[in-house]
Amino acid sequence: FYYQGKRPDIFVVNSFGSGFQALFVFLLLPFLSNLKGIPLAELPAYINRGAACFLNIGGNLKDCHGAPLLPLLFIAMNMAFNISVLNLVKMSTALVASLTATLAVPLSIYVLSLPLPYIPGGTNLSTSFLVGAAILVLGLLLYNLPKKLAGRMKTD
Repeated sequence: FYYQGKRPDIFVVNSFGSGFQALFVFLLLPFLSNLKGIPLAELPAYINRGAACFLNIGGNLKDCHGAPLLPLLFIAMNMAFNISVLNLVKMSTALVASLTATLAVPLSIYVLSLPLPYIPGGTNLSTSFLVGAAILVLGLLLYNLPKKLAGRMKTD
């Protein structure tokens, strides 16, 4: 796809995609909330309670620990991850970016299983998860290792 003889920047394309996603979620909010059992008449009060919890204002905030720091930290980390993946797509191929994102999933699950603040106690990972993660990492290594060896042989 070319626009005025140039390929559009991937950040512009991604930003437009995210903007339209937000627009359609907003437009479909009454329908989506009804699917979750929230009647349309209760939707404004539900949004107000969520905003009060996020801003940490008002009463009855027993389930709002860490707000707004934790949601903002999640948003910042998510944006940093997405920007780094987009940069990876620009510098290499979509396949490499896909493999990198695939590796990020078991790493994220492992990190979130550790005892962290606001996550009480941590958890034990099942044997099947560990075996699956090991197979995934081994597959990624076997896919990328021959390319590195071939690159070294060409330079020698």
